[in-house]
Amino acid sequence: ALKPIAPSLFGLPTKSNYDPVTGFVHCRVSRYSKHRYYLSFQAEDSESVSIIANKLKSSRTSNYHLFDALRGGVNAKLSKKAGHYIGKLRRDKDQPVGYYTLYNSSREKEQVAAYVYDIPALMQQVTEGQPPRKMQAVIPKHAPSNEGKDGKSSRDVVKASNGAPQNNRLLEHLHNGTWKHHKLVAVQTRDPKYHEGQYRLNFCGRVLTPSVKNMQLENEQGECLLQFGRVNDETFHLDFKAPFTAFSAFGAALCQFDL
Repeated sequence: ALKPIAPSLFGLPTKSNYDPVTGFVHCRVSRYSKHRYYLSFQAEDSESVSIIANKLKSSRTSNYHLFDALRGGVNAKLSKKAGHYIGKLRRDKDQPVGYYTLYNSSREKEQVAAYVYDIPALMQQVTEGQPPRKMQAVIPKHAPSNEGKDGKSSRDVVKASNGAPQNNRLLEHLHNGTWKHHKLVAVQTRDPKYHEGQYRLNFCGRVLTPSVKNMQLENEQGECLLQFGRVNDETFHLDFKAPFTAFSAFGAALCQFDL
């Protein structure tokens, strides 16, 4: 069988990017340090690292800056002014724990995805052991382009009527159920089966170690669009399919490291 080729960071994956057995784009996420994470494609032609995420130490709220390692290299300076800065994942400090928005690097700071956690109460953790985390996410049906000046048709990002981005609109659409009317897709964690004292999900052999970080996100029809889970202490597998892009899938994985 032909080996899949790596997709672009912002484009929707196509058939040539999917693994013929699982039907996903296969990625590896490595925890390089407490503040730095790497995403690599597990594909025929891919470089060792494609996206670098750097967690800011000085920020009042969790703030990850993301960089295109193919443009800057792994050892390039990770500064927002650098030519390979591609966006940020930020936890909303005005909201309860677990509200995150992913922005691209355009001047308008367009929202590319939003993720919300329902974090179990401490008492529930005491009585049920550590139940799986529940996440919801909302992403555009069509990938917003991070480059290209006038590709308006592909820029399905959420903006106010005056042309400025509207803060927290993606989260708002998720909460109000209005995402269906705005060319958005909502996903949520698939409930694991409780079996012999453990919560279990079927990852088709891609996830080898039990972890509270292991998750699958499914759409309304029950189709799994993203899965993430632990392989060993510092390595995780991240698999996704459209309408997730590498950028928005990595955002979902970074939220898991933040909790």
